[in-house]
Amino acid sequence: MAALPAAACIIPANSGALQAELIAGVNAERARKGLAPLKLNAALDKAAQSLACDNAARLSISHVSTDGSHLQHRLRQVGYRFKTATENTGRGFATAARAVDWWMHSPKHKQNILMSATREIGVGIAMSPAPDSKLHWIIDMGRSK
Repeated sequence: MAALPAAACIIPANSGALQAELIAGVNAERARKGLAPLKLNAALDKAAQSLACDNAARLSISHVSTDGSHLQHRLRQVGYRFKTATENTGRGFATAARAVDWWMHSPKHKQNILMSATREIGVGIAMSPAPDSKLHWIIDMGRSK
């Protein structure tokens, strides 16, 4: 992905807490179905954050980066060798709980969260520039080789 200038990405001050809340919510949904919890993975985290920043800068909820790259390409760029990988995007959710709730009411996003083959997760959170100032959420989930 074409690197955005650092100043172009606004990361909320409470992003660590938001990330923990999001992972807890995803894992609670997985536990309800008897699935293993997802563990935070630094490479998935990096890929998710890059797309969150890219989407926030252009007020988008796209799975395709500005440079045209898709999930698999972004994962290779960060060195994540995967057997399987999937991604959810979202925009405008004020809380992690709201993001998880919305995804769980969308069949494709729910399917991604409940994919039994995944074992790891990365979370990207960025805020679009004012006056929009909405949070952009990305979760990249996968299973490494």
